[in-house]
Amino acid sequence: MDMRVRKRHLHIFILSALLTVFGVVLFVLIGILMSADIVYGQSKTGVEVSECSFCPEIEEFAKKEDEEIRAAEHAEKLAKATGVVYLTYDDGPGDYTNALLDVLKKYDVKATFFVTSRGADDVIRREYDEGHTVALHTWSHNYAYVYSSMANYFADLQQISDRVKNITGVESKLIRFPGGSSNTVSTRYDGRTRIMSKLTREVEARGYQYFDWNVDSDDAGRANSSDVVYANVINRLKPGPNVVLQHDIKPYSVEAVERIIQWCNDNNYVFEPLTSDSPTVHHGVNN
Repeated sequence: MDMRVRKRHLHIFILSALLTVFGVVLFVLIGILMSADIVYGQSKTGVEVSECSFCPEIEEFAKKEDEEIRAAEHAEKLAKATGVVYLTYDDGPGDYTNALLDVLKKYDVKATFFVTSRGADDVIRREYDEGHTVALHTWSHNYAYVYSSMANYFADLQQISDRVKNITGVESKLIRFPGGSSNTVSTRYDGRTRIMSKLTREVEARGYQYFDWNVDSDDAGRANSSDVVYANVINRLKPGPNVVLQHDIKPYSVEAVERIIQWCNDNNYVFEPLTSDSPTVHHGVNN
């Protein structure tokens, strides 16, 4: 074979190789474009189709970036706020809890519910699904039982813990003592064992966090109208953390919530649900 034929064959081989490489690159590009178009089409039509292999990574990156932006905006909002309000509701769920949840949803406010054995499971599920903190009060809310011994208290607490976990799938470790940690009614039932001093230490040793309050609406005391509850709350708010005690089994207390939220919004307070990172407002233990 002469030199000219060899050169012709070499040129044909090189051209074939280049065409092959070009074809592969073109195929990959078409595949990427089609995958992107499929995902876009899926978002418009709702039709279930295969996603491109790299789309989950893109979505995860976008989600993380969005969370970081939201966290930064939230931190800036907290820094500029007059104070933080933690709305908390004891003893439910009750007949008025759904109405309360409607108000909270209207204003996009997250609260904390210290629940008992009362009410329907689907109300607790709604609390959880709508972003509120579902925490533990006690199962029975029976002072004579829960404060008669350490064993009784923890047995009762386990019952409400099991209920919440069965409904939400999450084991809550946030609690509130009936009457608060400063209650003295426990002295009637504990046989002079100073049970509150023991319980406050023991719950923390078992991994729980207990929360009292520093703003009392007095809806379980002398406040018997929404006007009084409203006045009690807004007049006791201050810069810093404000853990507000209310009861969602009291209709007049629930009726006051919308005005409380509006006043707080107008006066640069922000709302937060209690979490394991929240300030643990504690009373002085009296028993």
